[in-house]
Amino acid sequence: MNSGPQGARGSIDAILRRRWGWMPYRLLGGATIVSCVFVLLCDVVMWFLVEGYNPLAQTISELAAGPYHQLQDTGIVVFVTGILALTIGLILRGKGSTIGWIARIAFLLLAVDVATIALWNEYGDGDAGGPVIHKYLVMTLYVLVGLCLWLGTAAAHASERPMETASRLTAITWMIIAPFFYLIPEGFNGAYERLLALIMIAAVATAAWVLYRRQE
Repeated sequence: MNSGPQGARGSIDAILRRRWGWMPYRLLGGATIVSCVFVLLCDVVMWFLVEGYNPLAQTISELAAGPYHQLQDTGIVVFVTGILALTIGLILRGKGSTIGWIARIAFLLLAVDVATIALWNEYGDGDAGGPVIHKYLVMTLYVLVGLCLWLGTAAAHASERPMETASRLTAITWMIIAPFFYLIPEGFNGAYERLLALIMIAAVATAAWVLYRRQE
């Protein structure tokens, strides 16, 4: 008999599959995909709400620190909830290998990191508040997104080699281009940050799509 976390995980999966088939995983994967679309829409809507805002030159953080920031925060919280839904799905159905567990932990930490970046509004701007940890959170994000891209589709048990290859090539691209954000001219900060954000969201959406459509 199976015992421990691995056995319990298999038992829960067996019960879910027996009663509802693949539907629970479609709901988890689908919720994650919807959260990815929602956070993108919130960002775009904010462009038109904030007077004088330039999405090419101004960053996402500037939206989150300005008027109507509640909408931006809501989008990010929904996105974080989607990552957590994906993580639950991967725990139940993903590979039980070491690589699989590293990917699950990476997605979980990604959710925590993104939520903290969004809700811990301390940027070293001289305002009274808590410790300034934004740069450390961004550094952590750099590592976590790379891991999620490299391991995410494998953890979701993807059988399509082209998808896994594309995800890993994107991981390499991310690791190369992300540090250049700090060298980009100020007039294009917003555009470059949004490119990086799209890659991060794609890492989540790709793994969610694999979970959504895979059936055995």
